[in-house]
Amino acid sequence: MRSLAFLLTLALAGCVQPRAVVETEPPQPSLAPRYPSWDEVPAPWPDAAVVRPTPSGWRLDAPAESQPLIGDASVQNLSVSRHGHSVEVQFVLFDSRSYELKVLDQPEDWSGGGKITECMRKAGAIAGVNGGFFTPQFTPMGLMITDGQKTGAWQSNKLLTGAVVVHHTPQLLWNTEVRDTSSSSDLLQAGPRLVDAGRAVPNLERRKHATRTFIATDGAQRWIFGLARNVSLGELADILATPGLMPDFPVHRALNLDGGRSSALYYRTADGREHTDPGWSTVRNYLGIVPR
Repeated sequence: MRSLAFLLTLALAGCVQPRAVVETEPPQPSLAPRYPSWDEVPAPWPDAAVVRPTPSGWRLDAPAESQPLIGDASVQNLSVSRHGHSVEVQFVLFDSRSYELKVLDQPEDWSGGGKITECMRKAGAIAGVNGGFFTPQFTPMGLMITDGQKTGAWQSNKLLTGAVVVHHTPQLLWNTEVRDTSSSSDLLQAGPRLVDAGRAVPNLERRKHATRTFIATDGAQRWIFGLARNVSLGELADILATPGLMPDFPVHRALNLDGGRSSALYYRTADGREHTDPGWSTVRNYLGIVPR
């Protein structure tokens, strides 16, 4: 057996080389406001940290159809399927450098789902969707801020897990990240979270199929909001997180809005024509985009 002294002699002679230290490049500066990563933001489920996403199996049935809106926004239509189950997705793609994202209050409790058209015209919006949840008394569920005016109160529960927050530019924030809302021009609580750091949030409901309304961002200036029909929350999360399904739009974060009978979509095409898919229910608020 070789002695320790012999091994030390070899090392000093250069026969045993120390392991090289690999230098890493310094991180590149971010081009957008930094969002906390999946591991930095506590999830509302105890086992969320150990669950790993698997290949979703969703695929495009045909190339997405795109139609230009006023400005540089567009409306996209696509059909995806898995195991014979098809889901139609329609969404508006826009850049927050060209459009302001607004929370539009709608206090008339018997106005009907078609009120979305009037609200968008009044705000000068070129597109919009229904917003957050509301109570049987027709008050916002959670906090709503429209043009600096607050209605309702901040809530934190298994449903309201995030918020659309506008302070000059919009962000999708999770509850643990919202510290102060006093400087926000617009804010809307909603949930649950669908996608975080590009990955589908685990443990979402997968049996109830309905029309869903959602909003998502690529983590920088590009955003989408729209409707997905005949889909569960878990399936919608998988679809949004699957690379390549959303045309040229890698979803970084996505948040569910009020859906079902409340789901509604409005947009104006580049030639000025209005298109409305009204909901069946009267809703308390909408999200709209207004050219800057």
